[in-house]
Amino acid sequence: MANLERPVHNRRYPKKLKLRAVGDYRNHRLPNKEILLKYDIRGLSQLRDWVILYNNGKEPVRKRVRKMGRKVSYDEKIEIVKWVLKHNHDYKQAAQKFDITYSRAYAWTQKYEQANDWTALKDQRGKTRGRQPADREKQLLKEIRGLKAKLREREVQIAFSKKLIEISNREVKRPNDIKRFKK
Repeated sequence: MANLERPVHNRRYPKKLKLRAVGDYRNHRLPNKEILLKYDIRGLSQLRDWVILYNNGKEPVRKRVRKMGRKVSYDEKIEIVKWVLKHNHDYKQAAQKFDITYSRAYAWTQKYEQANDWTALKDQRGKTRGRQPADREKQLLKEIRGLKAKLREREVQIAFSKKLIEISNREVKRPNDIKRFKK
């Protein structure tokens, strides 16, 4: 029954254990099942993955995946984009050299190339609200939109109050009743 229970966390194996297990597997010193028992490896597929990595000239080491990118300043972005452009758009090398992701290097380069301006690399998140438009015409259009919205809101309030008066007057039977609302 204990073999049927799944562990909560993934197992981590030390590098030396992986190399010894791969060595036993490659030299056929032990059968596969005995290697799994000797080194307490969960499954044969795990051992085969290590062997494939070893045969390809790579050490069977777990890759660390970056969960969140590091903060990069505006000046660093400019430096990275200049390096990418100088080295024939080699985003992979830039990612390794500057410790960023491939997609960030690519995105920053594309932003610069489309705008052909370094200010395109500035982070503008959360800074657009409340900013005044650059020219007078856009400023006036913004003001007109605001006034139209206020006018529409007022029209809705007036229509609502008229409808409320109409509904409350439906309940009144006599015209001289005290409950009647005045318009």
